[in-house]
Amino acid sequence: MPLIGLAPLAPTQAQVLSDAIDQRGSGSVQTCNSSLQVDFSTSYLDGYSCQFLPMVIPGDHLITGSTWYDDPVWETATGSPTVPYMGPAPYPICYTVEAVNETTLQPCSATVCKVVTPIAFQECASLTADFTISAVQGGSITFLNTSQFPGGQIGYAYWDFGDGSSLAASTPTHAFTGSGPYQICLTVVGAPPTSCTATRCQWLYLGPGDVPCSELVSHGFETLTYGSLVGVLDTSRTSGMSAQVDWDFGDGVTGTGTIAVHAYAWSQEYDVCGTLRVWGPLLSDTCTTTVCRSVWPNAVGMGESGGDARAWVWPTAFNDAVSVRSSLSAPARLTVVDGRGRTFHQQSLNPSSEPHLVSLSALPAGCYTIVVQEPAGVRSNRIVKLP
Repeated sequence: MPLIGLAPLAPTQAQVLSDAIDQRGSGSVQTCNSSLQVDFSTSYLDGYSCQFLPMVIPGDHLITGSTWYDDPVWETATGSPTVPYMGPAPYPICYTVEAVNETTLQPCSATVCKVVTPIAFQECASLTADFTISAVQGGSITFLNTSQFPGGQIGYAYWDFGDGSSLAASTPTHAFTGSGPYQICLTVVGAPPTSCTATRCQWLYLGPGDVPCSELVSHGFETLTYGSLVGVLDTSRTSGMSAQVDWDFGDGVTGTGTIAVHAYAWSQEYDVCGTLRVWGPLLSDTCTTTVCRSVWPNAVGMGESGGDARAWVWPTAFNDAVSVRSSLSAPARLTVVDGRGRTFHQQSLNPSSEPHLVSLSALPAGCYTIVVQEPAGVRSNRIVKLP
């Protein structure tokens, strides 16, 4: 009988391996002592909205303020905000509490970050899709639908067998022609009028072990930058294998977990690297890969008004290029980043009495920050690439 999970693999035995497509988790960073406890809960509302309820135990701290932020960035000082999202994709959300230690009188802060996936209707939160294997005969597998919907009735079940075949059925039997691995996805739909949906994906393998890493693992992650804080979210595909992600934030600080968050002390460019280690019954050894992304904390909004004018940019809304004026006496470095801190363009600016024309026609339409780093400091302006 096939097994669910990471059990020993027999050469001709079928096995379903669970894979977390919606990667949830949490990360935190804290400069206050452990007596300050910060967390929040999420209520899923109609229309892809979420309400966030803060939970703060101050301990020996005086709370001086709080901030919520996500991508794109929004803020509120206090309360339990309700955020409307665009659809059912995973979104990062962070909550920061500012405080003063009543013993040392030193300011400090605590930040908690999580990932939420909003839903169309509140009643859909109780719908869960799941399945297992009920029978195996050669390459033919019979799947058992174990989905549940306490708040309603399941109307339809759709299967994607990962080999180009799909079927609408409750408990299907499908013949596979190869060993895989195949990603099997079940989508269940609730009865009208809400027609709630939920999807569960698992991995099926019908052959011997020792599968190449490239067939099982796809490594990647997303970043969220807000002020000095940078959050990372692992988005890797691991085909149900056991996995661990370790982070190097580029300034000597490291972390572990699907989600991690770090506060930088200095405003400059850093390389954030995630190292993914994957192991399990389909692998003869541990797969290890490293992916790095550039981030620039504290860059957004710096130098946009006030101060001297050693660097500025125009037009702020452009089609193909922008003009940049920099220092006349020293080279500068120009970087274009998006709201998540991802680098889209880099180049050097040599000393010149004339403005530099920077071609950015290859950028997708959207909002960016152009950062000019000179010996005198870092300057930045928000710019918009028009469609």
